[in-house]
Amino acid sequence: MEKRKEELLRAIEAMIQDPAAFPDGKLPPERVLAERLKVSRNLLREVMIAMEAQGSIEIRERQGAYIKAPAPDDFVASLKFVSLYPGDMLINLMEMRLIIEPPIAGLAALRRTDEQLERMKECVARLIEVHGGPSRGASTGAQWDSMLHMLIVQAARNPLLARLYEGMSATMDKYIVISRVKLLALEGWPQKIIEEHGALVAAIEARDEAAAREAQKRHLSSALEMLRGLKP
Repeated sequence: MEKRKEELLRAIEAMIQDPAAFPDGKLPPERVLAERLKVSRNLLREVMIAMEAQGSIEIRERQGAYIKAPAPDDFVASLKFVSLYPGDMLINLMEMRLIIEPPIAGLAALRRTDEQLERMKECVARLIEVHGGPSRGASTGAQWDSMLHMLIVQAARNPLLARLYEGMSATMDKYIVISRVKLLALEGWPQKIIEEHGALVAAIEARDEAAAREAQKRHLSSALEMLRGLKP
């Protein structure tokens, strides 16, 4: 029974991680969700109670169950107490990403679904498209860049890592734009970024954990090294 509960909990958590699964933030009624997952309502009810206890969902009387999204401003608010110039913040943020994202990419290579892989490929295709424009996708490309990295985090299927990354996303999105503006202005860097993203997704497609780790490490390391050199 405990194994079935754990499997069901993981299945629901995986659905919650997909923004398209419950776009309004509300889970289907208990009967509908139980039929979709092919489980008994009693088992589903037990798992939902456990998920509410751990903070994943909120069960509202007479309204149903809702995804309890982490507060993205918690991380941003804590930055008010950090005395850093913008350039320092960019460097420190990239260092933090270098620590956490390569292992996440390795997990994504082992755990990604075909659907997640196709969405990653779409991001790379969009990046290639915007890089051919007049601004080389400095700002518009940042959206696809952020989405690609978020998809990799989601593909790792670790809810704690996903929440950590989501907590940082409000700050990261801003600085991804800044870093892209700086790097895309350099000779050869637009193509370099495309090739590195392509290699990363190719490793994840091949389910090569070591290659995915290395591709993510190489991608972030090269950007960090160059940004350090550009810092006044």
